[in-house]
Amino acid sequence: MRKNLSGLFITFAVFMLACNLYAKATADMASEIMVPFDPNKKKVGEECKTSDECQKHHECVKTDEKGICTAPPRPKLPPGAVT
Repeated sequence: MRKNLSGLFITFAVFMLACNLYAKATADMASEIMVPFDPNKKKVGEECKTSDECQKHHECVKTDEKGICTAPPRPKLPPGAVT
């Protein structure tokens, strides 16, 4: 009886661990979804006057006399991550 109960407990623990790892990976991938490209708006590096002219999540940064569309910085990888 003890052997069956401990085997069931270990099986349940492994199942729960696998489900948690899968859910975390799915959530991480969802945070990296690409925003659709709008052909009517300006690309990174092109001149602009306001952020409305640039792609979604990009902004118009003023340098000297002109503005340039810039993309947001990429999120930093955690220490020890392999790319």
